[in-house]
Amino acid sequence: MSKLPKPISNYVDRFHQQFKALSLSSASIEDYEDLINNNASRLNNLLMSGLGACTLILRLGAVINLAKKLEEGSDQEDALLMKQIIDNLREVLPSDTNWKTIWKITCNTDSDWYKCVESEKGKQSLMEAFVTFRNKYVHGIIALRINHLKKLISGIKILNRVCEEVGPLFENTKIEIIDGKYYFSEPISGLFSKQNKTNLYPFVQVGSKDGLPYIFQGLYDNKKTAELISTFYGDVHEQEANSHYQTVFDPMLKSLKGGAGRVFNHQDIIEYYTECFVGREKEYDAITKWVLDKTASEKILPIFSQAGMGKGALAANIVSSMSDKEFNIPVLHHFCGSGMANNLHAVLYHFILQGKRMQIWNLENSEIASKLERLPSKYHELINLFHELIDNLVITRKNTNQCVVILIDGLDEASVAYSEYHIKDYFSKYDEEGEVIGTWESATNIKWIFTYRQGVYNFPDLTNIFNLDLVQPLNGLSVDSIESALSLFNPTSEFIDTIAERGKIT
Repeated sequence: MSKLPKPISNYVDRFHQQFKALSLSSASIEDYEDLINNNASRLNNLLMSGLGACTLILRLGAVINLAKKLEEGSDQEDALLMKQIIDNLREVLPSDTNWKTIWKITCNTDSDWYKCVESEKGKQSLMEAFVTFRNKYVHGIIALRINHLKKLISGIKILNRVCEEVGPLFENTKIEIIDGKYYFSEPISGLFSKQNKTNLYPFVQVGSKDGLPYIFQGLYDNKKTAELISTFYGDVHEQEANSHYQTVFDPMLKSLKGGAGRVFNHQDIIEYYTECFVGREKEYDAITKWVLDKTASEKILPIFSQAGMGKGALAANIVSSMSDKEFNIPVLHHFCGSGMANNLHAVLYHFILQGKRMQIWNLENSEIASKLERLPSKYHELINLFHELIDNLVITRKNTNQCVVILIDGLDEASVAYSEYHIKDYFSKYDEEGEVIGTWESATNIKWIFTYRQGVYNFPDLTNIFNLDLVQPLNGLSVDSIESALSLFNPTSEFIDTIAERGKIT
């Protein structure tokens, strides 16, 4: 008896039976050639059952992790992160690529779920490999032909791997109806074993006629109609979109309007770091001089060091000092911490909302104002919008230096959150399909500051980088800076030497 829950077991068991019946675990190239020439229908049936099994695994896996993520936090906590997913679901029919992305964004990076969508550098993850093969086979790019044999064999092996390696994530679980809604129930190990239940509504719903689980397909008819497909028989059920999905979407979208920047409120971090800011006057003065120099062609300042050298405190001091009455320079800033909400896509949302609150975007431009009412969900579209906003800045009278600073502290943390995004993306131009068509540069009055741990983050070889030895790397405090910072306490030379020694990078 299968350990997988229905309906997944129906599909996976069927694929396993056909795979075994064709003796493909030890099949040679000649065996596959014989199948294509003399029994192509059986091979096609195997492929279709494998595609069905893997597609259901992919979509249910994505939905389960999405539902878990929705249950974890408040609407505001989820808003910026989930907007990437929700706008995609609302605007277009989710493709398998979308579902794979949803899976990756919503699951914990230390979970077994994440291993299925985690890719090594230069390689596809298992689920990416499945999506690539599925799309090529369904669209006829790969067909049951002898000259496609190697690609077919590779594809069948991928289907088998998904069933063998990803399918077990569903073992000993249930997809069951409780009070008219489908739940995903999974065992929790421990002293008192129990079932953890995740509500899958509205992305999995009970069929109105047969009571079977139907999974969300997408929104049609100008987003008025939702379509769900039966996970058993493949028939489609339509329903009014507003009556089910808006209850999930609307609270998050509302929290993105107006004061949504509160989702990322780094004031406490800045205040804490500011209290810790001592002995970095030389570094700060050099950075300030560079920021105020509107003729400088170097617009990007990387600040890096080993952990604990004070990058965050220096960054916080830049934010608070530049923003005060002396300078009145707007600083779009984000302090990355752990968690998926710190990926570079979400950081862009934060910047755009910060800039709106600071009133530096040109809202008199009707096209820009319209885009700000409904921010793009796709990463490349958001980058293009950010470029447009930066290129059309409003400089207030108080900002006599006519400068703007954009600062991200902890690029290495952002990379952990979502490694596919890299800061180089921010300086690329994209076409409608998301392909890079060139590079983008901001004006000389826009200064970019990025901090990261040395040896952990691979900063790109961008043009216009400002070389500042004081912060590349940022070393431990010097004897002079310690002496200056502690002058009120008249410390002994031995005490100062001890602090300097402990602050060295080893």
